[in-house]
Amino acid sequence: MQLGMTTSNDYAVISGGLRIRNPKTIDITLFCELCKLLLLDPIQLSCCGSRLCRWCSIKGVPENEPFTCLFCYNTTETKKQAHADRGAACELNMVKIECFSCSWNGLYSDYKIHLEKEHADFECIECHQRFYSVNLYQEHREEICEYRCMPCGLPGCTELIKWSDMGAHCLSMTHQTILFKLTTDICIRKKHPSNTIDPCNVDSNIQQELMAVNENNDSISSAVDNSLEDCKRLNSECEHIQTKNNDILQQESEIGKELQSGNEKFKKCMDDHTEMEKQLDDAKNSRWPTKPLVLDMNDTITFPIAKEPNEINAQFSTQTPEFSTSAWGYKLMLRICSTYLSGAERQEYLSIYVSLLRGNMDSILVFPFPYDIYVCLCDQSRQKKDIELVIKPGDNVSAFNRPSSDRNSEVGIVKFCPLSFLKDPGSSYLKDGVFCIRVYIDFMNMKSKLAKSKNEPVNTNGSE
Repeated sequence: MQLGMTTSNDYAVISGGLRIRNPKTIDITLFCELCKLLLLDPIQLSCCGSRLCRWCSIKGVPENEPFTCLFCYNTTETKKQAHADRGAACELNMVKIECFSCSWNGLYSDYKIHLEKEHADFECIECHQRFYSVNLYQEHREEICEYRCMPCGLPGCTELIKWSDMGAHCLSMTHQTILFKLTTDICIRKKHPSNTIDPCNVDSNIQQELMAVNENNDSISSAVDNSLEDCKRLNSECEHIQTKNNDILQQESEIGKELQSGNEKFKKCMDDHTEMEKQLDDAKNSRWPTKPLVLDMNDTITFPIAKEPNEINAQFSTQTPEFSTSAWGYKLMLRICSTYLSGAERQEYLSIYVSLLRGNMDSILVFPFPYDIYVCLCDQSRQKKDIELVIKPGDNVSAFNRPSSDRNSEVGIVKFCPLSFLKDPGSSYLKDGVFCIRVYIDFMNMKSKLAKSKNEPVNTNGSE
């Protein structure tokens, strides 16, 4: 596999960002100054703004102090300064890329996912983890892989140790023996300098290494002490936070129980309120009994109709429940409504209609329905000023034939009475928002006979 390579000021960098097939379609500033590939984790040098891959910056640009930049004419600064290039990262996310080894194309962020799935060609020989970029592979091998091998660093110890085993190696007998010999030799030389053959021949590198080790040990000991103090403080704070957290959890549990109890009570109240409203609506709008309705012993049935003043003033239409002349008799229904007649009259009337319904006993009953139906608007002041009119079946035989469907067409009295009888504030027909319609079926033709005996006309008021 071909890797980008650049040599500058005796620093050879073998690294690599992302390989692509369409480099000419992308802004050249989005390519690494070292590996010449598309930037991976872009970094920008503060001195000149050069853009590098993060790992290329770590391995290819020296950390010497004073720092000499490789890209801006060897500009020297006190220290190397570099930062994550968020601008380049945003630009990269908008770049459309073609894969270097297949027909895939897409955006930068998706390209990395594609490479990880399809082209992870670099495999760590220790842990067998795979990578799609040389940079990622080198970083893993040198700094991340817990199975990587590295030299011991102690003069005289030539073993390569796995990073995960370095602690055990430092405590091993071999390492401790070499360390003891080096320490003993240096102590003897310091105590008897005359016994040394030639100070110039003393291994200065070993002494420097041991001095560095001692300095590191001192700094490490100080850091360990500070860390122990920090650990004690953090443990104390952790215990304090844990205690507060337990208190908060307990309070939260109690609040949750109270909220649950409150929610249950609120839900019960709402259910009771809904049920009460339903009962009120039923009582207000229907006021009908739930059992089947049948004429009473006087061949009569009365329907209370609940209407508020605002409902009386508006157009309305109300149907009564079905009722029967007897348990095995005819089945009927009333409709009470308001009717406005335009033209010369310009009058509003209360209209009452009756419908014959299909019943279970129709096959043995006489048809057409033969009985007169008297409809009465009841006077609730006990002055016996009821308004009563009759619907004669003979006036509209088709509506009283045996029902061939669930319900025959309705027939009734359009101008039963002026609607003002109900609208007047002092009306004796409407009390507490209720007026009553009474129905009487003259099975014995008694009213007609009584009217004839008195030579009185039967008040029909016209049926339609």
